[in-house]
Amino acid sequence: MTVDPNPTACYFEVPGPFATKGSTVSFKDRRGIIRTKTDSKYARPFAAAVQWAARQAGIVKVPAGVGVNVSAIYSFARPKGRDRWRLTPCVRPDADKLARMLLDALTGVAWDDDGQVTSLNIRKIYAPTARARIVILAEPE
Repeated sequence: MTVDPNPTACYFEVPGPFATKGSTVSFKDRRGIIRTKTDSKYARPFAAAVQWAARQAGIVKVPAGVGVNVSAIYSFARPKGRDRWRLTPCVRPDADKLARMLLDALTGVAWDDDGQVTSLNIRKIYAPTARARIVILAEPE
């Protein structure tokens, strides 16, 4: 099998559970350096899992100035009890926060800046196992 050195598409999966960035607070430390802290304790491990999965899939960073299309499907385990009738996971985490976490995690790995993302599709579904399936397509130059 040969690997294209400049692939225009990349697909990878990340196992759940998922994390969002949550709220952030910035402050000056003792040395006067501005630090930013998030209230989500799972943000870093999930971001690392996204980056690892992307690298394992052979992702190549899209050059600056080239647009990127991102599509992600987040699968959640169906709840038990009174909410088992629900057809779609229309609960937290919010789709926009899942997207923000994904785009930030892939900055520096798939693209230089998430401003290069020209199309974004996020979907939440129920499935037997929690996982995120991500497809990244570079726009033709």
